[in-house]
Amino acid sequence: MSLSYVEYQLGAGFVDNWLTAGPQTIPVEGMGKSKKGDIRSEILKKYSGSKCEITKMPVERGPLTEGVFRVGSYEGSWSYTRCGSDHFLDYSLTMRAPHFLRAWAYTQVVSPVEQPVACILYTTVPTDVWLNGEHVSHWDQFSAKPARVEFTCNLRTGGNELLVRLEGAALPQCVMVFALRLEDGKGLSVQIPSLIPSIGRRNELEAVYAGLYLDRDVYTAEDAVFLHWGTGAQKAAYNDVHFRDSSGFIQGQAEDVGKPGDVLFLGFPASLMEGPCRAQVMPRAWEYYDSNIRISKELTAWMTGRNTFSSQPYASPAERREEALVYAASRSGDVFAEIARGALGEWEKLDKKALKQAFEAVKQRQAGSEMILLGLLGWLGRFGSKREFPQAIKKEIKACALDYRYWLDEPGFDGLDFMPEGSQIVFHTCELLAGQLFAEEYFTCSGSFGRKHLQKAEQRVMAWMQQVCATGFSTWDSDLTFAHSLSALSYLVDLARSEQVWDLASVLLDKLFFSMALNSCQGVFGSVRQDSSSGALKSGMLEATSGISRVMWGMGVFNPQISGAVSLALMRKYKLPPLIAEIAATLEGEVWSRQRQGRDERQVNQVTYRTPDGMLCSAQAYRPGEAGAGEQIWQATLGPTCNVFVNHPGCSSEKEERQPNYWRGNGVLPRVAQWKDALIALYHLPEDDRMGFTHAYFPARNFDEVTFQEGWIFGRKGDGYLALRASGKMALVKEGVTAYREIVVQGTACAWVCLLGRAAQDGDFGTFQAKVLQLPVKIDPLQVALSTLRGDTLYFGWEGDFLVNDESQPLTNFPHFDNKFTTTEFPCKQMEIRTENYVLRLEFGKLP
Repeated sequence: MSLSYVEYQLGAGFVDNWLTAGPQTIPVEGMGKSKKGDIRSEILKKYSGSKCEITKMPVERGPLTEGVFRVGSYEGSWSYTRCGSDHFLDYSLTMRAPHFLRAWAYTQVVSPVEQPVACILYTTVPTDVWLNGEHVSHWDQFSAKPARVEFTCNLRTGGNELLVRLEGAALPQCVMVFALRLEDGKGLSVQIPSLIPSIGRRNELEAVYAGLYLDRDVYTAEDAVFLHWGTGAQKAAYNDVHFRDSSGFIQGQAEDVGKPGDVLFLGFPASLMEGPCRAQVMPRAWEYYDSNIRISKELTAWMTGRNTFSSQPYASPAERREEALVYAASRSGDVFAEIARGALGEWEKLDKKALKQAFEAVKQRQAGSEMILLGLLGWLGRFGSKREFPQAIKKEIKACALDYRYWLDEPGFDGLDFMPEGSQIVFHTCELLAGQLFAEEYFTCSGSFGRKHLQKAEQRVMAWMQQVCATGFSTWDSDLTFAHSLSALSYLVDLARSEQVWDLASVLLDKLFFSMALNSCQGVFGSVRQDSSSGALKSGMLEATSGISRVMWGMGVFNPQISGAVSLALMRKYKLPPLIAEIAATLEGEVWSRQRQGRDERQVNQVTYRTPDGMLCSAQAYRPGEAGAGEQIWQATLGPTCNVFVNHPGCSSEKEERQPNYWRGNGVLPRVAQWKDALIALYHLPEDDRMGFTHAYFPARNFDEVTFQEGWIFGRKGDGYLALRASGKMALVKEGVTAYREIVVQGTACAWVCLLGRAAQDGDFGTFQAKVLQLPVKIDPLQVALSTLRGDTLYFGWEGDFLVNDESQPLTNFPHFDNKFTTTEFPCKQMEIRTENYVLRLEFGKLP
């Protein structure tokens, strides 16, 4: 088949169009138990090769037999990839066990003349570059953020073959990205070789596919799923569309002309399996398979299936616990589903394959296996005396426990990550339970007996709990930290034999549930947080504690993160104080709360304003101007699918390995201040910032009404209202993967203002808008002066005090909690929480 070339221009000097392959993944074995040196460098030394593995010119595939290559036993294929706005190619991934990784990228640089070109490579992993078969650059370092590597390429006239190889180590994550900039070349462009016979048709489809979109990230049972064709397409493009559920089964198939602006109905979430569904668009079958026009587009969104969100308390605690177990038991491939089946008495329905996979994950000490082991040990502790409990499972749990690595001071090379705060208490609880169950047994990894593990674990558990009692989480309000921690504490309350341990665990559960309830609205834990997942930031439907809050106070939704819901549903020696359920479900009035938690540089001062119709939370002046990671600095919540927030994206990728990524965290942290239902956020980016913009996550199609007026965007969800404005021009994205969810403001300095309102205070939606438009507001990029809907005047700049009615308001050194329910000192020794109907006193004992 004849070879053709697809031509592209450079993007601000960057090469944005590549053929990509990999990553190849090779399990790491035989590294020993040494803790000295950089283990990633040791892996690289063992597995890396100096020679280029690619000997045949890469091509975009037409026939399936082409564009394929082999490296040892690995078979790879080339596919076309276009970089995002940050110009990076991203191969980042997470493996359950340590792996060596290798990936490749290829393009051709077209030069009108012979010329030397200065090249700048930005990379996070060891990288090699070949030009026309000659090795021109080698970088052998790992870097948390892209390192800058300079070298020179001597280009010949015409096409120049450029091959890049990246090598990395997943332990268990690997951030594996690179970008290439050509600094001073004249008249340069790039081209990729293609075996697609009709380049004109290929390019037409690429342009059309760039505008395709689904208009939500999460579809609930009440929604209908439509595929939208962008209006930017020049003409109709005949295509086949496949709509697949989370199992890969095709739930819908259509032939569509795809006229600009058209919509295609794909289905209803209630008829689909819960989980991510994919809409795949490709040329008609005869074009794709017979004429080898192999270009397609895939869009993904989350379907909730028949799951419904509860915004108000319902049923009794016993009924909700039963419901949680039934839901969990309906799932597959999760050890907590098997635990739920056992709890329901369905021992004969246990999935042996799922259990075998769970045992293997623990024995191999895979990433995340600490939660599996926690569930298994807790299962044995809670149900092991039952006659029905299978002896074979008891034997496997014992084998897992006796050869596990419980902490950093024990030898081993594996995928375990001991650093996350929520994981620490899980490891400690696993060690405590294993030490109790097998006190006289020999633990092969540590070379100690169970009783010694028990002694160490009790000390570690107490130290961790005392610290969190005193100062809260350093990973403040992370839903993942909450979910893991609450799960571990439930087993300590039920199973720990030390009165000191189970008593403090019970008190700490009270405190953590109070904090969750205080920062929840309509069942959504919508607090700011030190870390989370991209999905949880976009929707309360995907938040890790949603199932927990549904079990505990009847608000939220069950979702695939079932470990916490199952663990707490089985808890028998703890009863949630009615006061906490009352605070979580308060459906009248307002709550204004200040809170401080964390330690050292990770300490945060946060505020929460909550009404029955909405909630606004923020971290006050948290390290403004510094480089960020996964922090969610502010958020407005008007329901489970109506989260609104602004961030400075750290990159174009939404992969969870990237911190910060497109929606999770900030490349540069803003300076934020909030007074009740009014918030000001100032973003001050470097002039050479790669992204060069801030943006709002604004799920327009999830609101009941949305309008643009005089520089403001307004949204209504039920009786809750929101108004958003920026110092620069706000542009609602209307095509592509973020259509109708993203508002972009270009510029390296930008102020954002967010106001909440509600029907009970502000009348109907039209009246609310009119009131906002009449407010005196002066918004400059780095300072804002405004009057609020409640008659207060605010002034806030990048430097200086936050003024409310001309009086300075503190932004730091808050009490641990300060609201109408409690005023508690920081650090915390005790708490007294009051409502009209209840009083709860918590004693935490000595400080750490």
